[in-house]
Amino acid sequence: MNNMRRSANSSPSKTPAPLKLVVYGVLLVFLSLTFLSLLKDKFSDSNIPNLNHLQQIDKKCNVSEHKRQLIRDLEPLIAQEPLDVWEGLGKEEKNIKYLPSMTGLAHKDRIIYVDLGARDYESSIGSWFVKQYPKQGKAFEIYAVEADKAFHGQYASREGVTLLPYAAWIRNETVVFGSKPIVVKDKVWRMRPFGRIEGQKAEEDRLSAVVRVEAFDFVDWLQRTVTERDFVVVKMDVEGTEITLVRELVRRGAICLIDELFMECHFDRYVKCCSGERINRFNYTYAQCYDLFSELREMGVVVHQWW
Repeated sequence: MNNMRRSANSSPSKTPAPLKLVVYGVLLVFLSLTFLSLLKDKFSDSNIPNLNHLQQIDKKCNVSEHKRQLIRDLEPLIAQEPLDVWEGLGKEEKNIKYLPSMTGLAHKDRIIYVDLGARDYESSIGSWFVKQYPKQGKAFEIYAVEADKAFHGQYASREGVTLLPYAAWIRNETVVFGSKPIVVKDKVWRMRPFGRIEGQKAEEDRLSAVVRVEAFDFVDWLQRTVTERDFVVVKMDVEGTEITLVRELVRRGAICLIDELFMECHFDRYVKCCSGERINRFNYTYAQCYDLFSELREMGVVVHQWW
């Protein structure tokens, strides 16, 4: 009887051990999934310039042995990361081997140049393409893709140049366009908008110089505008969006329509102010960019490094 009284009057027993294990297990799974989600955001496909997961271009495009030989004859890719700012090197590099200097254009229906991130006319169209790119006496149709309204006016009087006043993107939508500040240690450089699609948080941080602009599906536009019978040259300088654009060009097979690509792959460079410090703008390394160029050439793309 005494034992029964003690049992009836005692406080409730603690949570059974098996139930504890279930609770701890659920908590552990939740924490693990949260951690994996954070890893996915940090190392997602949008941050890593890797095309291995896409169908190889030679399974989609007709990459002839002649074209592969032309690619092997191109100037070597620069493997060593530049420690200085090489402004204009892509335009001035004497060793660059342009495709029209290696093969004829007579069999092509139309001759087209598309400048993604054109900025002002003299930024690359007038200073580089018109003056230096070999054209074999052909008149190129020129498309300038530039979302910054500050540069639109000067294209109104340019004969032979069609302005597309949008940001080059993979969908038709309104995007936040401009520039986040560059932050290194305690130094902050606030920059005016210069051609980059930023995330929506850039509108809220009160540091970024951003506006909302219309973006267009460049891949779709390219597929509707040109054919494989045309000769198409593309310069791509879109401040970090190039990884997404290239991936989508490959995924949809539109990369086959580009005969020659000049692309700047933006990476986090060293900064002069702070020894050993890099900007935190693009989340790409030079090694990743180099691998991307190498893989594109292996896939059959005539691509050059642009600076």
